[in-house]
Amino acid sequence: MKFEQLLSHLDSGVCVEQLQKESLLDIALMSQCVCGEIRPSELSHVLQWANSLQWNASISLNDYIDESISKCLLALKSNRLQSFIDQRMQQIEDAPLKDTAQFLINKINTANREKAEANI
Repeated sequence: MKFEQLLSHLDSGVCVEQLQKESLLDIALMSQCVCGEIRPSELSHVLQWANSLQWNASISLNDYIDESISKCLLALKSNRLQSFIDQRMQQIEDAPLKDTAQFLINKINTANREKAEANI
């Protein structure tokens, strides 16, 4: 089903644009989950921003966010933070989105370092 949707969207450019939105949203959610949990106030802030996106996926935005949070937490627990980030960054081509993603990644790296130092 998803492969058929991918093929149907290739001509319209929707696919690449949506993949970039999903990847940026994943990175934004990871920036909030990096401490090992996401607080309601943090989620509220991300939701407010995410609602400004023109979401063009078969999955609802809220369902996508729920799934993404689970993936973020799993990546953290399994020590795959960098591969999670690298995979998402490969999907982002537009310069302004890439700049936003890099800003968020810098926040993730800072929070991750602080978390590691606190555990020493």
